[in-house]
Parts: sequence; structure tokens; C-alpha cells
Amino acid sequence: MGLMYTSIRVKDVKKSVEFYTKRMGLRVTGRRSPMPGEEVVSLEDKATGQRLNLMWYSKSCRLYTPWKEDGVELDHLMFVVKDAKKEYKKLVASGAPVAMKLFEGETIVMGFVKDPNGIWVGVRSEK
Repeated sequence: MGLMYTSIRVKDVKKSVEFYTKRMGLRVTGRRSPMPGEEVVSLEDKATGQRLNLMWYSKSCRLYTPWKEDGVELDHLMFVVKDAKKEYKKLVASGAPVAMKLFEGETIVMGFVKDPNGIWVGVRSEK
């Protein structure tokens, strides 16, 4: 396995992009809205290749939860694997609680479980 990226929830996308680009030196590599009410801005550190996703959810998004100041802004960790379906099943069989059922899209397969702290941990593979 290899850590693919880290995602954090943000209160304000514009302010967060400004902070991470102007102050931290990351560059925007993409913007998307995978589901209604969700906005994702992908950033990358040119020197290291490390990636950070800024996640914002409107109240109408099914993933929305009220903002808390207790660390829940760490949205999820994603690991790239050879076979996400196989790894996801192993994690669930080992007792990891399901956070989101396995998703099989046209080009990717991914699923999420919860770590002991409730943080979502994903496994993802390309088809």
C-alpha cells in the first residue's frame, strides 16, 4: 500500500485555497464536485508530490455534518492498492466498521472503513 492523499474538511474553500497556495506553496491541480453539494479542490506540493484535498459540503450534501472544532475536519485518508475490492473486504472482515460501501465506477474502485478514532480510511484502485 501507499498513502495516496490526505483530505481535510474546510469551512471556506476560497480562504483555504488561498492559505494553502499562497502561504504553504501548494498548487491547485484540480477542482470537482463528485456529488451534489460537494466541492473538492486538489492541491499538490511540487517538491514532494504530496497531495491534499480540501473538502467542502453544503447542507444539502448527504455527507454534510455540522462543523465541530474537535478535529473532525480531517475528512479521510486514501491508500492506493492493487485491488481495492479485495483490500476493502479484508478490512471489513477484520472488524473495521464500514464508513461507505464499496464503490465501483468506470475507472476506479474504492471503499471506506473507519479507524479506531472514527477517521475514514479509504482503499482505491484503478480499473
